[in-house]
Amino acid sequence: MFCFKLWSQFGVFRDPLTITQNMTFPIPPKTTVGGMLAAILGIDYNDYLNDPEFFNFRYSLVLEKPVRKKSFVQNYVANYTKGSEKKFNAIKKYLESGKKQKDLLFEKEQLEEESDLTKKEEKLLGSIGGKIESESMTLEKASASCSKVFNESFTSPKPIFRELLVAPEYLVFIHDFKYEKEILHSLENHFSEFSLYMGNSEFSANYTYVDCEWSLEESERLDSFTLNPSKIVFEEGKKYTNVYMATKAVGQREYRDYKNFILCDKQITLSGKTQVHAIVTKVRSYYCEFV
Repeated sequence: MFCFKLWSQFGVFRDPLTITQNMTFPIPPKTTVGGMLAAILGIDYNDYLNDPEFFNFRYSLVLEKPVRKKSFVQNYVANYTKGSEKKFNAIKKYLESGKKQKDLLFEKEQLEEESDLTKKEEKLLGSIGGKIESESMTLEKASASCSKVFNESFTSPKPIFRELLVAPEYLVFIHDFKYEKEILHSLENHFSEFSLYMGNSEFSANYTYVDCEWSLEESERLDSFTLNPSKIVFEEGKKYTNVYMATKAVGQREYRDYKNFILCDKQITLSGKTQVHAIVTKVRSYYCEFV
């Protein structure tokens, strides 16, 4: 087993089951943590997603800070890409036609200045006026097309509801990881082959290795989530959150093995003693359930 502290200024772990709203999980799912472990080791996502053993590790985590979310509405233009492509093509056609006309005018000027023309050049001079006139008409049409396209308005903005985590911070525990020996060297030396992100490339993540020892014990307390809500003694002053997350990803980032997590902002009290992982660090001891 190994442990590391993970934090960032902002984070977002988008729930793939939400479509018109970008909702975030309060904690990084096991699939996201697996991606972070792969990034530290430098394993390409095509490799680890197609490795049936990669997500066989077990994980748990503890909230180092209470979950804080910021909600806002962001407007997306529905046909932005299509509209931009249309404008780009109109400009491209106008510029190409203008350049062709300019080249023809320059060629005509050069021929007219030449005192001794070949038969081929005389023939070209006789026909170049028609080419210039034809290109002028093409340029005029391209100009009109540009004006029309740029006077068109985009489709009305489409509002999307979004959530962000503010200053998320977690203590992450990993058990039975396939590449545990290899990753320990990187964690201890604060080295990552690829950049780490807190769920989104906009939010860089940082981490620090945490020494820990563990054993199996009987406890009536949990410092992390639980998958057994029937054992919880719900208490006032504590915030309980139900989270439905995948625990495995395969192939083309398809998610599998969904489970219901009950997360609490404070220590969870159980109705009776149950076997948990007792994890000792320099700061304190934690009682965790793994998945």
